[in-house]
Amino acid sequence: MSSPDEHPQPQAGAGARGDPGRAVDSPDFARLHIWQVQAFRDVLVVAAVVGVVWAGYALRFVTVPLLLAFALAYLVEPLVRWLSRSFRLSRTAAVGLIMSTVGVGIVLAGIFLTLTVVGQASQFLGLVRSGQFDPLVAEVSASLPTEWQTKLQGWVAMLGSPSSVVGTPVATERPAGIATLLGSTTQDALSGVVGVSSLLFAALLIPFYFWFFSIGFPGALQFIGGLIPEARKARILSLASEMDVAIAGFVRGRILIAAGMGGMFAIGWYALGVPFAVSLGLLGGLLSIVPYLGIVAVIPATAMLAMAQLHIPEDGRLVWYMTALGPAGVYVIVQSIEGYILTPVFAGKATNLGPVSIFVAVLAGASVAGVYGMLLAIPVAACAKILARETLMPSLRAWAQGKSSDPLPL
Repeated sequence: MSSPDEHPQPQAGAGARGDPGRAVDSPDFARLHIWQVQAFRDVLVVAAVVGVVWAGYALRFVTVPLLLAFALAYLVEPLVRWLSRSFRLSRTAAVGLIMSTVGVGIVLAGIFLTLTVVGQASQFLGLVRSGQFDPLVAEVSASLPTEWQTKLQGWVAMLGSPSSVVGTPVATERPAGIATLLGSTTQDALSGVVGVSSLLFAALLIPFYFWFFSIGFPGALQFIGGLIPEARKARILSLASEMDVAIAGFVRGRILIAAGMGGMFAIGWYALGVPFAVSLGLLGGLLSIVPYLGIVAVIPATAMLAMAQLHIPEDGRLVWYMTALGPAGVYVIVQSIEGYILTPVFAGKATNLGPVSIFVAVLAGASVAGVYGMLLAIPVAACAKILARETLMPSLRAWAQGKSSDPLPL
């Protein structure tokens, strides 16, 4: 008789059927929960990322101030650490000092800029209400379809021009209900007040969020660091450090660059004779925080210059090509200075993205999610390029050379 050791019993699980090709410790899929299947978990991760992005866009009135506040806390973190270390301040005192200093600066700058912008805007409205732009508007309106003529008449009337644009009275029909009581102009004004109030409320949320983000920034980093697997922590922290240099260098540099561009726009357009050059220059600088978006300010600058020439004697007017191309020429010169001088000095090659890549990223972000997408476009593109260069491309090269059977770094 043979002993029990000579005829071992089959093991429970995958190897119980005596299949030599199956591992003894292979999982019993009949006993697995669906969330224990790797493929299902991968789908859940992708769905979660898509859901977070979609929710952020859907709640952009809340998420945009949050993103801006977190970005500010991230950008001033080196300054907070320096103040705490150099002057032996608590973190709360350092953040409070920064907010107080910036707040005073914003108030002083806001008073000066508000007086300038409001004064120029009042001057512009006075010119519109006096009817000085009516001949030009009439010429433009005559070439438009009837429905656009009516809209243009309404816009001019809302600004306060008492005269008709094309010789016909502005339509006086009002829709029924509340519109009958208020009128379309009053409704537009109320809509504008609500819109401005919403923007002011969102702006007030930014310092509120910033305070808590900045106070809790080290704790947040420590918490996130504790979630990184030890086996891959060195590699992940190395990539995160490279992304930090790229994003922080770009954003900090971009703020300084935009301020310089705004000043140059204002000086160049003022020298050219563009009305309201300071206001338009500040607008161009603000828009230039997003690369190449400052070109939007060229359109009103050109229109203002063209309208100003109508009230100048013919012998003192600019030649037509200077009127049509002068503001755009100033933009090209400022953009060249930005590309060859300001960006190398203040931002360097922080993101390592070319002009075309930045332009495409901004357009893609704007088309997908508007302002929310534009805020995230360049940081996401910079991080994606770093990940592709450091993880994806080495795996693809190894796969192409036959050193690996999997082209993905997973």
